[in-house]
Amino acid sequence: MATVTPRRRDRATIASHTRSAPVVEARSPAVVWWRTYRHHLRLLRNGAVAWIIGLAGISWGVAVTFEDRYTTPAELAAFAEFEGVPAFEAMLGRLVGLTTVEGGVLSRWGMFGVLAAIWGMLAAVRLLRRAEEVGHLEPLRAGAISPRGLLGSALAAMATVFALFGVAIGVTHTAAGMDAATSWALGGAAALVTATFAAAGALASQLTPSHRRATGMVGSALGLALAVRIVASASATPEWVWWATPLGWLGFLHEIDQARTAVFLAYLGLLAVLVAATYLLAGRDLHAGRLAAGDDAVRRAPRPVAGQADLAVRLTAAPMRTWGLVAGVVALGFALLARDFSVAVADLETMAELTAMMGYPAMGTPEGIVGFAFSLVGIVLAVFAAGQAAAIREEEATWRIEHLLVRPVGRVRWLATRTATAALAVALAAVIAGMLGWLGTALVGAPITFTDGLLAGVNLIPIAWLALGIGVAVMGLLPRLTAPVTYTLVIVAYLLDFVGAMLELPEAVLDLSPFRHLAAVPAADINLGAALVMLTVAVLGVVVGAVAFGRRDLQEA
Repeated sequence: MATVTPRRRDRATIASHTRSAPVVEARSPAVVWWRTYRHHLRLLRNGAVAWIIGLAGISWGVAVTFEDRYTTPAELAAFAEFEGVPAFEAMLGRLVGLTTVEGGVLSRWGMFGVLAAIWGMLAAVRLLRRAEEVGHLEPLRAGAISPRGLLGSALAAMATVFALFGVAIGVTHTAAGMDAATSWALGGAAALVTATFAAAGALASQLTPSHRRATGMVGSALGLALAVRIVASASATPEWVWWATPLGWLGFLHEIDQARTAVFLAYLGLLAVLVAATYLLAGRDLHAGRLAAGDDAVRRAPRPVAGQADLAVRLTAAPMRTWGLVAGVVALGFALLARDFSVAVADLETMAELTAMMGYPAMGTPEGIVGFAFSLVGIVLAVFAAGQAAAIREEEATWRIEHLLVRPVGRVRWLATRTATAALAVALAAVIAGMLGWLGTALVGAPITFTDGLLAGVNLIPIAWLALGIGVAVMGLLPRLTAPVTYTLVIVAYLLDFVGAMLELPEAVLDLSPFRHLAAVPAADINLGAALVMLTVAVLGVVVGAVAFGRRDLQEA
């Protein structure tokens, strides 16, 4: 066959087209993995900032104000009497060395550790299963990265964030005056307990194609771990039962026990098993799950969206269930132990006086214990509301809002619908928490009426709506700062109330925190004046956000 040789002009033309053609960058799997890892870090960033500031900041506040809280040997002795009391250890975990700042800080990590576990669980399920469920992983899987490589990049990003969490605790607690070894041991253990439940969330994400079921699965495991810890707190239970739950290992970090090595080995061993199981199950089809046969998606087809309001309800329902469950568990748990707590505090007169000075009256009564419990529920609901503001902003940042705005749905109408749905979800979670608080006290025979429980929940609605209103205002004015600013304001306000008085800050500064004006219902009456101020600011925030959002251009992430 004859060979056709291009003429000189044809050769020049070919060379010219070759030089002008765009050069496609060849990306190696390592480069793709690195960029995917950075992408996952960006997705984790806003939530991580809030959780790290919140958990590390509140724990730091306990350390820096310890000597101010217990100024005399009698007060320290009264606090030390908490050791071995089942009611306190059931909620706070194993208590050791309470006469030292190290013991005082570690005593709080029975609760803080549960919050860190919830953070890890939610972060993993959202980064893996939720992202896959809504189709965000399809472009990544279409690139030069394997399913296990994609999983590895997500796990590496979470490990980086949790390591920074541990470093933040180590640095801040050492600066606050805690023993350096204990500070860094606490930081490492806090990072590991968060990573452990994140690994459990990653494993659940391989087992089921539904983020709702994955969250429920790992949430059930968290509830079981907490139940075992409650059993371990009983006076007749052997000491080894504390080692049967990862939530019990945090109680062995005090230098008195000489068990830090065992604690770290236990966490690392469990973490290795969970990660190995996750990698083993990761080689599956996209949108599939190892337990897909038992999922709702197989048994029924998705229901069509009936309109914008229906879509808003669907987008809010899942986080409402999650955060409502957290708030309900806190309310119910404290309510079930309200009688035991009140009896224990009543026997410690000095402790009752200290808690009254901190703004929690009548802690020697079941009403006082419920009032204290709902102050914790209040911060949970405020964080939930801040998260809803961030979720509203995410609709814009990911351009999903365009599919609605090209239809006869105006910007203000869209924002009003999403905000109203979020506000109703927050109110419903508060009411349910109040009802569960009443139910818990009724089961143990504590004298709390249904109305008292309901009012304890309703009392929290204004402060949560305030967080939502501020978040919507930031979303309209400074959209890219919605999540970090809103979360930070909520956490700083809580810290201001939690440690501000002990730091001897001016009264005018302390009054800036809305949590300071939150009445301890049912031990006290609702502060109607403060509630009206919060509701007014919340409404103004929504109005400002709506006006600003209607006038500016849409902004991506």
